[in-house]
Amino acid sequence: MNPPVIDEIRTWQRIRRYAVPAPMIEACTAAREAGDWRAACAAGRIDVAFDLAEVAREHGRSRAGRIEADLGVLAPDLLRWHLPRVLGGRTGVATHQQFLLSTRDDRFGDGDVALVVRTPKTVDGSQRLRLTVSPVLAEDVIRQDLPPAYWSAGHVDGLAVAYGGSPARLPGFESDGALRPVGSYAPAVDPYDPASRAEVFDRLIAAGEVLQAWAVAGVDLDPDVHRLDHGVADAEQGRLVPLGLDAELARLEARYGADRVMIGSGWRLVAEVHRLRDGSVAASFVGYDRQHFTRPRFATVVHERPPDLDLVRHGLLDPADLHPLVRRALFPTTPPGAGSAAPTSGIRVRVPVRCGSEWHALVHGGGRLDPVSHTHEEVAAEELLRALGGRSAGCFAAVQAWRGGTGRLPRPLRELRRDVLLRIQHGGATALAALLDAGLDPRVADGRGGTLLHHLRAVEDVALLRRLCDAGVPIGAADRRGRTALHVAVGDGGTPELVRALLAAGADPHTPDEDDTTACGLAEGKASMYDDDGDDVRPVFEIRDVLAEWTGR
Repeated sequence: MNPPVIDEIRTWQRIRRYAVPAPMIEACTAAREAGDWRAACAAGRIDVAFDLAEVAREHGRSRAGRIEADLGVLAPDLLRWHLPRVLGGRTGVATHQQFLLSTRDDRFGDGDVALVVRTPKTVDGSQRLRLTVSPVLAEDVIRQDLPPAYWSAGHVDGLAVAYGGSPARLPGFESDGALRPVGSYAPAVDPYDPASRAEVFDRLIAAGEVLQAWAVAGVDLDPDVHRLDHGVADAEQGRLVPLGLDAELARLEARYGADRVMIGSGWRLVAEVHRLRDGSVAASFVGYDRQHFTRPRFATVVHERPPDLDLVRHGLLDPADLHPLVRRALFPTTPPGAGSAAPTSGIRVRVPVRCGSEWHALVHGGGRLDPVSHTHEEVAAEELLRALGGRSAGCFAAVQAWRGGTGRLPRPLRELRRDVLLRIQHGGATALAALLDAGLDPRVADGRGGTLLHHLRAVEDVALLRRLCDAGVPIGAADRRGRTALHVAVGDGGTPELVRALLAAGADPHTPDEDDTTACGLAEGKASMYDDDGDDVRPVFEIRDVLAEWTGR
Protein backbone atom coordinates (compact mmCIF):
# COMPACT_ATOMS: atom_id res chain seq x y z
CA MET A 1 0.00 0.00 0.00
CA ASN A 2 1.12 3.55 -0.63
CA PRO A 3 1.89 5.81 2.40
CA PRO A 4 -1.50 7.63 2.52
CA VAL A 5 -3.33 4.31 2.56
CA ILE A 6 -0.97 2.98 5.26
CA ASP A 7 -1.69 6.04 7.43
CA GLU A 8 -5.41 5.54 6.85
CA ILE A 9 -5.43 1.89 7.86
CA ARG A 10 -3.47 2.74 11.02
CA THR A 11 -6.15 5.27 11.89
CA TRP A 12 -8.80 2.60 11.31
CA GLN A 13 -6.90 0.38 13.75
CA ARG A 14 -7.35 3.04 16.45
CA ILE A 15 -10.99 3.48 15.45
CA ARG A 16 -11.66 -0.22 15.90
CA ARG A 17 -9.98 -0.15 19.29
CA TYR A 18 -11.81 2.85 20.71
CA ALA A 19 -14.81 4.03 18.71
CA VAL A 20 -17.28 1.29 19.70
CA PRO A 21 -16.27 0.21 23.22
CA ALA A 22 -16.96 -3.32 24.40
CA PRO A 23 -19.28 -2.13 27.23
CA MET A 24 -21.37 -0.29 24.65
CA ILE A 25 -21.65 -3.40 22.46
CA GLU A 26 -22.63 -5.53 25.44
CA ALA A 27 -25.28 -3.05 26.65
CA CYS A 28 -26.72 -2.52 23.16
CA THR A 29 -26.89 -6.27 22.55
CA ALA A 30 -28.63 -6.98 25.85
CA ALA A 31 -31.22 -4.24 25.24
CA ARG A 32 -31.86 -5.26 21.63
CA GLU A 33 -32.28 -8.92 22.51
CA ALA A 34 -34.72 -7.87 25.24
CA GLY A 35 -36.73 -5.97 22.63
CA ASP A 36 -36.00 -2.55 24.14
CA TRP A 37 -34.87 -0.35 21.24
CA ARG A 38 -34.95 2.78 23.38
CA ALA A 39 -32.46 1.31 25.86
CA ALA A 40 -30.34 0.07 22.95
CA CYS A 41 -30.20 3.60 21.52
CA ALA A 42 -29.31 5.02 24.93
CA ALA A 43 -26.49 2.50 25.30
CA GLY A 44 -25.27 3.36 21.80
CA ARG A 45 -25.23 7.10 22.63
CA ILE A 46 -28.05 7.90 20.24
CA ASP A 47 -30.57 10.61 21.11
CA VAL A 48 -34.09 9.67 19.97
CA ALA A 49 -35.78 12.85 18.73
CA PHE A 50 -39.27 11.53 17.98
CA ASP A 51 -42.27 9.85 19.54
CA LEU A 52 -43.81 6.83 17.81
CA ALA A 53 -47.31 7.80 18.89
CA GLU A 54 -46.83 11.20 17.29
CA VAL A 55 -45.49 9.55 14.13
CA ALA A 56 -48.65 7.44 13.96
CA ARG A 57 -50.89 10.48 14.42
CA GLU A 58 -49.07 12.54 11.81
CA HIS A 59 -48.18 9.91 9.21
CA GLY A 60 -50.54 7.00 9.87
CA ARG A 61 -50.31 3.71 11.71
CA SER A 62 -48.95 1.82 8.71
CA ARG A 63 -45.95 4.10 8.32
CA ALA A 64 -45.38 4.16 12.08
CA GLY A 65 -45.48 0.35 12.03
CA ARG A 66 -42.71 0.28 9.43
CA ILE A 67 -40.62 2.61 11.59
CA GLU A 68 -41.18 0.41 14.65
CA ALA A 69 -40.18 -2.69 12.69
CA ASP A 70 -36.93 -1.01 11.64
CA LEU A 71 -36.27 0.01 15.24
CA GLY A 72 -36.70 -3.62 16.23
CA VAL A 73 -33.73 -4.70 14.10
CA LEU A 74 -31.62 -1.56 14.58
CA ALA A 75 -28.29 -2.37 16.25
CA PRO A 76 -26.95 1.04 17.31
CA ASP A 77 -23.48 -0.34 17.96
CA LEU A 78 -23.36 -1.96 14.50
CA LEU A 79 -24.47 1.34 12.95
CA ARG A 80 -21.76 3.22 14.82
CA TRP A 81 -19.21 0.61 13.75
CA HIS A 82 -19.87 1.34 10.07
CA LEU A 83 -20.30 5.11 10.06
CA PRO A 84 -17.65 7.01 8.07
CA ARG A 85 -14.83 8.63 9.99
CA VAL A 86 -12.93 11.88 9.70
CA LEU A 87 -9.60 9.97 9.38
CA GLY A 88 -6.36 11.91 8.96
CA GLY A 89 -5.26 10.44 12.29
CA ARG A 90 -8.55 11.27 13.99
CA THR A 91 -11.12 8.72 15.12
CA GLY A 92 -14.29 10.81 15.26
CA VAL A 93 -17.40 10.17 13.18
CA ALA A 94 -17.56 12.24 9.98
CA THR A 95 -19.54 15.36 10.84
CA HIS A 96 -22.76 16.94 9.51
CA GLN A 97 -23.98 13.85 7.64
CA GLN A 98 -27.39 12.20 7.43
CA PHE A 99 -28.11 8.52 6.79
CA LEU A 100 -31.49 7.06 5.95
CA LEU A 101 -32.26 3.70 7.60
CA SER A 102 -35.01 1.54 6.14
CA THR A 103 -35.39 -2.17 5.44
CA ARG A 104 -38.21 -1.85 2.90
CA ASP A 105 -37.39 -2.91 -0.65
CA ASP A 106 -40.25 -1.32 -2.59
CA ARG A 107 -40.71 2.16 -4.03
CA PHE A 108 -40.93 5.12 -1.67
CA GLY A 109 -43.87 7.43 -2.31
CA ASP A 110 -44.92 10.94 -1.37
CA GLY A 111 -45.55 11.18 2.34
CA ASP A 112 -43.37 8.21 3.28
CA VAL A 113 -41.11 8.65 6.27
CA ALA A 114 -38.09 6.75 7.53
CA LEU A 115 -35.48 6.73 10.27
CA VAL A 116 -32.67 9.22 9.69
CA VAL A 117 -29.52 9.31 11.81
CA ARG A 118 -27.50 12.51 12.01
CA THR A 119 -23.81 12.58 12.86
CA PRO A 120 -22.15 15.04 15.28
CA LYS A 121 -21.33 18.63 14.39
CA THR A 122 -17.84 18.62 15.89
CA VAL A 123 -14.90 16.33 15.14
CA ASP A 124 -13.39 15.94 18.61
CA GLY A 125 -16.45 16.60 20.75
CA SER A 126 -19.35 14.40 21.74
CA GLN A 127 -19.85 11.39 19.51
CA ARG A 128 -23.58 11.25 20.23
CA LEU A 129 -25.82 10.60 17.24
CA ARG A 130 -29.36 11.89 16.71
CA LEU A 131 -32.16 9.68 15.42
CA THR A 132 -35.19 11.29 13.82
CA VAL A 133 -38.15 10.33 11.65
CA SER A 134 -38.11 12.42 8.48
CA PRO A 135 -39.81 12.53 5.05
CA VAL A 136 -37.93 10.28 2.65
CA LEU A 137 -38.31 12.50 -0.40
CA ALA A 138 -37.45 15.78 1.31
CA GLU A 139 -36.00 18.32 -1.09
CA ASP A 140 -32.68 20.11 -0.60
CA VAL A 141 -31.51 17.48 1.89
CA ILE A 142 -28.34 15.50 1.22
CA ARG A 143 -28.65 11.99 2.65
CA GLN A 144 -26.99 8.67 2.13
CA ASP A 145 -29.26 5.62 2.04
CA LEU A 146 -27.37 3.15 4.23
CA PRO A 147 -27.93 -0.51 3.21
CA PRO A 148 -29.44 -2.59 6.05
CA ALA A 149 -26.44 -4.94 6.22
CA TYR A 150 -24.51 -2.13 7.90
CA TRP A 151 -26.97 -1.35 10.70
CA SER A 152 -29.64 -4.08 11.01
CA ALA A 153 -29.07 -7.16 13.14
CA GLY A 154 -31.55 -8.94 10.87
CA HIS A 155 -29.57 -8.20 7.70
CA VAL A 156 -25.94 -8.22 8.85
CA ASP A 157 -25.29 -11.60 7.20
CA GLY A 158 -25.29 -9.69 3.91
CA LEU A 159 -21.92 -8.14 4.76
CA ALA A 160 -19.95 -10.94 3.12
CA VAL A 161 -21.61 -10.20 -0.22
CA ALA A 162 -21.36 -6.44 0.33
CA TYR A 163 -17.61 -6.87 0.85
CA GLY A 164 -17.24 -8.55 -2.53
CA GLY A 165 -17.34 -12.15 -1.38
CA SER A 166 -19.93 -14.76 -0.45
CA PRO A 167 -20.82 -16.80 2.63
CA ALA A 168 -18.32 -19.37 1.31
CA ARG A 169 -15.28 -17.10 1.05
CA LEU A 170 -14.14 -13.48 1.45
CA PRO A 171 -11.72 -11.70 -0.91
CA GLY A 172 -8.16 -12.27 0.24
CA PHE A 173 -9.07 -15.23 2.43
CA GLU A 174 -9.46 -18.98 2.00
CA SER A 175 -12.79 -20.64 2.70
CA ASP A 176 -11.58 -21.55 6.21
CA GLY A 177 -10.71 -17.92 6.95
CA ALA A 178 -6.95 -18.32 6.46
CA LEU A 179 -5.15 -15.48 4.70
CA ARG A 180 -4.73 -15.99 0.95
CA PRO A 181 -1.39 -14.63 -0.39
CA VAL A 182 -1.73 -11.95 -3.07
CA GLY A 183 0.51 -14.00 -5.34
CA SER A 184 -2.11 -16.75 -5.40
CA TYR A 185 -4.90 -14.48 -6.69
CA ALA A 186 -6.32 -15.88 -9.90
CA PRO A 187 -5.55 -13.96 -13.14
CA ALA A 188 -9.18 -14.17 -14.23
CA VAL A 189 -12.57 -14.18 -12.52
CA ASP A 190 -13.96 -17.56 -11.51
CA PRO A 191 -17.74 -17.38 -12.16
CA TYR A 192 -18.31 -19.85 -9.32
CA ASP A 193 -16.27 -17.83 -6.80
CA PRO A 194 -17.54 -14.25 -6.27
CA ALA A 195 -14.51 -13.39 -4.13
CA SER A 196 -12.24 -13.90 -7.11
CA ARG A 197 -13.69 -10.80 -8.78
CA ALA A 198 -12.45 -8.57 -5.96
CA GLU A 199 -9.05 -10.26 -6.03
CA VAL A 200 -8.66 -9.70 -9.78
CA PHE A 201 -9.77 -6.10 -9.25
CA ASP A 202 -7.02 -5.61 -6.64
CA ARG A 203 -4.43 -7.22 -8.92
CA LEU A 204 -5.31 -4.87 -11.78
CA ILE A 205 -5.34 -1.78 -9.54
CA ALA A 206 -1.89 -2.72 -8.27
CA ALA A 207 -0.74 -2.92 -11.90
CA GLY A 208 -2.18 0.51 -12.67
CA GLU A 209 -4.91 -0.87 -14.96
CA VAL A 210 -7.78 1.21 -13.60
CA LEU A 211 -10.19 0.93 -16.56
CA GLN A 212 -9.72 -2.83 -16.78
CA ALA A 213 -10.17 -3.17 -13.02
CA TRP A 214 -13.49 -1.34 -13.13
CA ALA A 215 -14.58 -3.44 -16.11
CA VAL A 216 -13.89 -6.58 -14.07
CA ALA A 217 -16.06 -5.07 -11.34
CA GLY A 218 -18.87 -4.75 -13.87
CA VAL A 219 -18.64 -0.98 -14.41
CA ASP A 220 -17.72 0.72 -17.68
CA LEU A 221 -15.55 3.67 -16.59
CA ASP A 222 -15.37 6.62 -18.96
CA PRO A 223 -11.75 6.76 -20.21
CA ASP A 224 -11.90 10.54 -20.78
CA VAL A 225 -9.61 11.81 -18.04
CA HIS A 226 -8.66 15.28 -19.27
CA ARG A 227 -11.07 16.98 -16.84
CA LEU A 228 -10.50 14.73 -13.84
CA ASP A 229 -8.85 15.63 -10.55
CA HIS A 230 -9.37 13.99 -7.13
CA GLY A 231 -11.54 11.17 -8.45
CA VAL A 232 -8.70 9.73 -10.51
CA ALA A 233 -6.37 9.53 -7.52
CA ASP A 234 -9.01 7.75 -5.45
CA ALA A 235 -9.56 5.25 -8.26
CA GLU A 236 -5.86 4.69 -8.94
CA GLN A 237 -5.12 4.05 -5.26
CA GLY A 238 -8.00 1.57 -4.99
CA ARG A 239 -9.95 3.74 -2.55
CA LEU A 240 -12.96 3.62 -4.88
CA VAL A 241 -14.12 0.01 -5.11
CA PRO A 242 -17.03 -0.38 -7.58
CA LEU A 243 -17.74 -4.05 -6.89
CA GLY A 244 -21.08 -3.38 -5.21
CA LEU A 245 -22.32 -0.55 -7.43
CA ASP A 246 -24.50 -2.70 -9.71
CA ALA A 247 -26.50 -4.24 -6.86
CA GLU A 248 -26.75 -0.98 -4.93
CA LEU A 249 -27.80 0.95 -8.04
CA ALA A 250 -30.59 -1.60 -8.53
CA ARG A 251 -31.68 -1.14 -4.90
CA LEU A 252 -31.82 2.64 -5.23
CA GLU A 253 -33.58 2.38 -8.60
CA ALA A 254 -36.28 0.30 -6.93
CA ARG A 255 -36.59 2.70 -3.97
CA TYR A 256 -36.41 6.07 -5.69
CA GLY A 257 -36.68 5.44 -9.42
CA ALA A 258 -33.23 7.02 -9.66
CA ASP A 259 -31.48 6.56 -13.00
CA ARG A 260 -28.28 8.35 -11.94
CA VAL A 261 -26.56 8.07 -8.55
CA MET A 262 -23.49 9.96 -7.36
CA ILE A 263 -20.31 8.77 -5.68
CA GLY A 264 -19.09 11.21 -3.06
CA SER A 265 -15.78 11.61 -1.27
CA GLY A 266 -16.23 13.78 1.80
CA TRP A 267 -18.07 16.89 0.63
CA ARG A 268 -17.02 16.37 -2.98
CA LEU A 269 -18.91 14.51 -5.68
CA VAL A 270 -16.40 12.61 -7.77
CA ALA A 271 -18.37 10.33 -10.10
CA GLU A 272 -21.77 9.65 -11.60
CA VAL A 273 -23.08 6.11 -12.04
CA HIS A 274 -25.93 5.13 -14.35
CA ARG A 275 -27.34 2.09 -16.12
CA LEU A 276 -27.04 1.73 -19.89
CA ARG A 277 -29.83 0.51 -22.15
CA ASP A 278 -28.39 -2.99 -22.24
CA GLY A 279 -28.58 -3.16 -18.42
CA SER A 280 -24.87 -2.72 -17.80
CA VAL A 281 -23.48 -0.06 -15.47
CA ALA A 282 -21.35 2.90 -16.51
CA ALA A 283 -19.56 5.60 -14.54
CA SER A 284 -17.77 8.84 -15.28
CA PHE A 285 -15.84 11.25 -13.12
CA VAL A 286 -17.38 14.67 -12.74
CA GLY A 287 -16.38 18.20 -11.92
CA TYR A 288 -18.51 20.69 -10.03
CA ASP A 289 -22.07 20.90 -11.33
CA ARG A 290 -25.02 22.02 -9.21
CA GLN A 291 -27.35 19.42 -10.75
CA HIS A 292 -25.19 16.64 -9.35
CA PHE A 293 -26.04 17.74 -5.80
CA THR A 294 -29.76 17.15 -6.41
CA ARG A 295 -29.25 13.47 -7.21
CA PRO A 296 -29.16 10.54 -4.80
CA ARG A 297 -25.75 9.40 -3.68
CA PHE A 298 -24.33 6.06 -2.63
CA ALA A 299 -23.44 5.57 1.02
CA THR A 300 -19.66 5.72 1.28
CA VAL A 301 -19.43 2.18 2.66
CA VAL A 302 -20.71 0.91 -0.71
CA HIS A 303 -17.72 2.12 -2.71
CA GLU A 304 -14.86 2.35 -0.21
CA ARG A 305 -12.49 -0.44 0.77
CA PRO A 306 -13.84 -2.44 3.73
CA PRO A 307 -11.41 -1.47 6.50
CA ASP A 308 -12.10 -4.61 8.53
CA LEU A 309 -10.81 -6.90 5.78
CA ASP A 310 -7.69 -4.76 5.29
CA LEU A 311 -7.04 -4.66 9.03
CA VAL A 312 -7.25 -8.45 9.29
CA ARG A 313 -5.14 -8.95 6.14
CA HIS A 314 -2.34 -6.76 7.50
CA GLY A 315 -2.37 -8.32 10.95
CA LEU A 316 -3.67 -5.15 12.62
CA LEU A 317 -6.88 -6.75 13.91
CA ASP A 318 -7.69 -10.28 14.96
CA PRO A 319 -10.98 -11.58 13.48
CA ALA A 320 -11.99 -12.54 17.02
CA ASP A 321 -11.91 -8.85 17.99
CA LEU A 322 -14.34 -7.68 15.32
CA HIS A 323 -17.77 -6.49 16.36
CA PRO A 324 -19.61 -9.74 17.29
CA LEU A 325 -22.23 -9.35 14.54
CA VAL A 326 -19.54 -8.51 11.97
CA ARG A 327 -17.40 -11.45 13.08
CA ARG A 328 -20.38 -13.79 12.78
CA ALA A 329 -21.11 -12.56 9.26
CA LEU A 330 -17.52 -12.56 7.96
CA PHE A 331 -15.68 -15.23 9.96
CA PRO A 332 -18.42 -17.49 11.38
CA THR A 333 -16.01 -20.23 12.46
CA THR A 334 -13.85 -17.84 14.49
CA PRO A 335 -14.64 -17.95 18.22
CA PRO A 336 -15.25 -14.62 19.97
CA GLY A 337 -12.27 -12.86 21.48
CA ALA A 338 -11.84 -11.77 25.05
CA GLY A 339 -12.91 -8.26 24.07
CA SER A 340 -10.88 -5.09 24.30
CA ALA A 341 -8.99 -4.49 27.50
CA ALA A 342 -10.95 -2.78 30.21
CA PRO A 343 -10.26 0.95 30.20
CA THR A 344 -8.96 0.67 33.75
CA SER A 345 -6.44 -2.10 33.15
CA GLY A 346 -3.49 0.15 32.26
CA ILE A 347 -4.13 3.07 34.58
CA ARG A 348 -1.35 2.29 37.05
CA VAL A 349 2.04 2.85 35.41
CA ARG A 350 5.60 3.42 36.67
CA VAL A 351 7.69 5.72 34.49
CA PRO A 352 11.47 6.27 34.66
CA VAL A 353 12.48 9.94 34.48
CA ARG A 354 15.90 11.56 34.25
CA CYS A 355 16.10 13.93 37.21
CA GLY A 356 19.40 15.78 37.43
CA SER A 357 22.15 13.18 37.33
CA GLU A 358 19.91 10.33 38.49
CA TRP A 359 17.03 8.22 37.22
CA HIS A 360 13.88 8.57 39.30
CA ALA A 361 10.39 7.13 39.01
CA LEU A 362 6.97 8.65 38.55
CA VAL A 363 3.99 6.48 39.50
CA HIS A 364 0.54 7.11 38.13
CA GLY A 365 -2.36 5.64 40.09
CA GLY A 366 -4.54 6.26 43.06
CA GLY A 367 -5.81 9.50 41.57
CA ARG A 368 -2.44 11.21 41.12
CA LEU A 369 0.89 11.29 39.33
CA ASP A 370 3.35 10.90 42.18
CA PRO A 371 7.10 11.80 42.13
CA VAL A 372 7.81 8.92 44.52
CA SER A 373 11.58 9.45 44.49
CA HIS A 374 11.21 12.81 46.26
CA THR A 375 10.42 13.54 49.88
CA HIS A 376 7.47 15.61 51.02
CA GLU A 377 9.93 18.39 51.89
CA GLU A 378 11.32 18.39 48.35
CA VAL A 379 7.81 18.47 46.88
CA ALA A 380 6.90 21.42 49.12
CA ALA A 381 10.08 23.27 48.13
CA GLU A 382 9.30 22.70 44.46
CA GLU A 383 5.76 24.07 44.88
CA LEU A 384 7.20 27.19 46.55
CA LEU A 385 9.76 27.62 43.78
CA ARG A 386 7.02 27.40 41.14
CA ALA A 387 4.81 29.86 43.04
CA LEU A 388 7.69 32.34 42.96
CA GLY A 389 8.03 31.94 39.19
CA GLY A 390 10.79 29.37 39.16
CA ARG A 391 11.16 26.70 36.49
CA SER A 392 10.60 23.03 37.22
CA ALA A 393 13.03 20.31 36.14
CA GLY A 394 13.26 16.53 36.13
CA CYS A 395 10.38 14.74 37.83
CA PHE A 396 8.58 17.98 38.63
CA ALA A 397 8.77 19.19 35.02
CA ALA A 398 7.17 15.93 33.90
CA VAL A 399 4.37 16.36 36.45
CA GLN A 400 3.75 19.89 35.20
CA ALA A 401 3.67 18.66 31.57
CA TRP A 402 1.09 16.04 32.63
CA ARG A 403 -1.03 18.83 34.10
CA GLY A 404 -0.86 21.03 31.01
CA GLY A 405 2.58 22.60 31.11
CA THR A 406 4.76 22.99 28.04
CA GLY A 407 7.56 20.64 29.09
CA ARG A 408 8.33 17.23 27.65
CA LEU A 409 6.09 14.38 28.79
CA PRO A 410 7.67 10.89 28.92
CA ARG A 411 6.34 8.56 26.24
CA PRO A 412 4.50 6.13 28.59
CA LEU A 413 2.54 9.06 29.99
CA ARG A 414 1.83 10.44 26.52
CA GLU A 415 0.47 7.05 25.51
CA LEU A 416 -1.62 6.81 28.68
CA ARG A 417 -3.00 10.31 28.09
CA ARG A 418 -3.96 9.52 24.49
CA ASP A 419 -5.60 6.26 25.58
CA VAL A 420 -7.58 8.04 28.29
CA LEU A 421 -8.79 10.86 26.04
CA LEU A 422 -9.89 8.48 23.28
CA ARG A 423 -11.79 6.33 25.75
CA ILE A 424 -13.53 9.41 27.14
CA GLN A 425 -14.41 10.75 23.68
CA HIS A 426 -16.00 7.50 22.55
CA GLY A 427 -17.15 6.02 25.86
CA GLY A 428 -18.56 9.20 27.36
CA ALA A 429 -19.60 9.35 31.00
CA THR A 430 -19.33 5.59 31.47
CA ALA A 431 -15.67 5.59 30.45
CA LEU A 432 -14.71 8.71 32.41
CA ALA A 433 -16.35 7.49 35.61
CA ALA A 434 -14.68 4.08 35.29
CA LEU A 435 -11.28 5.70 34.70
CA LEU A 436 -11.62 7.97 37.73
CA ASP A 437 -12.78 5.04 39.86
CA ALA A 438 -9.70 3.09 38.77
CA GLY A 439 -7.30 5.83 39.82
CA LEU A 440 -6.95 8.25 36.91
CA ASP A 441 -5.37 11.51 38.02
CA PRO A 442 -8.22 14.00 37.36
CA ARG A 443 -5.67 16.78 36.83
CA VAL A 444 -4.37 15.27 33.58
CA ALA A 445 -4.41 17.72 30.67
CA ASP A 446 -4.32 17.16 26.92
CA GLY A 447 -1.44 18.15 24.66
CA ARG A 448 -2.95 21.62 24.20
CA GLY A 449 -3.25 22.34 27.90
CA GLY A 450 -6.96 21.54 28.19
CA THR A 451 -8.14 19.87 31.39
CA LEU A 452 -10.73 17.14 31.73
CA LEU A 453 -13.24 19.94 32.28
CA HIS A 454 -12.49 21.03 28.70
CA HIS A 455 -13.41 17.51 27.57
CA LEU A 456 -16.77 17.36 29.31
CA ARG A 457 -18.40 18.39 26.01
CA ALA A 458 -17.73 14.77 24.95
CA VAL A 459 -19.46 13.48 28.11
CA GLU A 460 -23.18 13.58 28.81
CA ASP A 461 -23.17 13.46 32.63
CA VAL A 462 -22.69 16.93 34.10
CA ALA A 463 -22.53 15.36 37.58
CA LEU A 464 -18.92 14.48 36.73
CA LEU A 465 -18.12 18.20 36.65
CA ARG A 466 -18.55 18.47 40.42
CA ARG A 467 -16.42 15.37 40.89
CA LEU A 468 -13.57 16.89 38.87
CA CYS A 469 -13.80 20.24 40.66
CA ASP A 470 -13.82 18.53 44.07
CA ALA A 471 -10.67 16.64 42.97
CA GLY A 472 -8.84 19.91 42.40
CA VAL A 473 -9.33 20.67 38.71
CA PRO A 474 -9.58 24.50 38.50
CA ILE A 475 -12.87 25.66 36.97
CA GLY A 476 -11.13 28.63 35.33
CA ALA A 477 -8.09 26.81 33.95
CA ALA A 478 -7.24 27.90 30.40
CA ASP A 479 -5.62 25.95 27.60
CA ARG A 480 -2.79 27.40 25.51
CA ARG A 481 -5.28 29.41 23.46
CA GLY A 482 -6.61 31.00 26.61
CA ARG A 483 -9.88 29.07 26.37
CA THR A 484 -11.57 27.91 29.54
CA ALA A 485 -13.88 24.90 29.74
CA LEU A 486 -16.77 27.37 29.39
CA HIS A 487 -15.32 28.69 26.11
CA VAL A 488 -15.13 25.13 24.79
CA ALA A 489 -18.64 24.22 25.93
CA VAL A 490 -20.09 27.33 24.26
CA GLY A 491 -18.09 27.18 21.06
CA ASP A 492 -17.48 23.50 20.38
CA GLY A 493 -20.71 21.62 20.83
CA GLY A 494 -21.39 21.61 24.55
CA THR A 495 -24.97 21.39 25.80
CA PRO A 496 -26.96 24.09 27.59
CA GLU A 497 -26.96 21.81 30.66
CA LEU A 498 -23.15 21.73 30.67
CA VAL A 499 -22.98 25.52 30.33
CA ARG A 500 -25.36 25.92 33.29
CA ALA A 501 -23.31 23.49 35.37
CA LEU A 502 -20.03 25.29 34.59
CA LEU A 503 -21.54 28.65 35.52
CA ALA A 504 -22.94 27.21 38.75
CA ALA A 505 -19.50 25.84 39.58
CA GLY A 506 -17.95 29.30 39.26
CA ALA A 507 -16.91 29.61 35.61
CA ASP A 508 -16.54 33.28 34.63
CA PRO A 509 -18.40 34.10 31.37
CA HIS A 510 -16.39 37.35 31.03
CA THR A 511 -12.92 35.76 30.93
CA PRO A 512 -11.29 36.50 27.54
CA ASP A 513 -9.32 33.99 25.48
CA GLU A 514 -6.19 34.86 23.48
CA ASP A 515 -8.41 36.54 20.86
CA ASP A 516 -10.03 38.65 23.60
CA THR A 517 -13.32 36.77 23.12
CA THR A 518 -15.43 35.93 26.15
CA ALA A 519 -17.88 33.04 26.43
CA CYS A 520 -20.71 35.57 26.21
CA GLY A 521 -19.29 37.08 23.03
CA LEU A 522 -18.74 33.64 21.57
CA ALA A 523 -22.36 32.67 22.24
CA GLU A 524 -23.68 35.87 20.63
CA GLY A 525 -21.46 35.36 17.59
CA LYS A 526 -22.61 31.77 17.06
CA ALA A 527 -26.28 32.69 17.42
CA SER A 528 -25.91 35.50 14.89
CA MET A 529 -24.88 32.96 12.25
CA TYR A 530 -28.40 31.46 12.14
CA ASP A 531 -31.75 32.87 11.08
CA ASP A 532 -33.93 30.57 13.18
CA ASP A 533 -33.74 28.15 16.09
CA GLY A 534 -34.71 24.89 14.42
CA ASP A 535 -33.94 21.57 16.09
CA ASP A 536 -30.41 21.41 14.68
CA VAL A 537 -29.32 24.80 16.04
CA ARG A 538 -31.66 25.32 18.98
CA PRO A 539 -28.91 24.53 21.56
CA VAL A 540 -26.94 27.50 20.21
CA PHE A 541 -29.78 29.86 21.08
CA GLU A 542 -30.41 28.15 24.41
CA ILE A 543 -26.75 28.58 25.39
CA ARG A 544 -26.89 32.26 24.44
CA ASP A 545 -30.02 32.69 26.58
CA VAL A 546 -28.48 30.82 29.53
CA LEU A 547 -25.47 33.16 29.49
CA ALA A 548 -27.64 36.25 29.06
CA GLU A 549 -29.80 35.22 32.01
CA TRP A 550 -26.78 34.43 34.18
CA THR A 551 -24.95 37.69 33.48
CA GLY A 552 -28.15 39.67 33.92
CA ARG A 553 -28.63 38.58 37.50
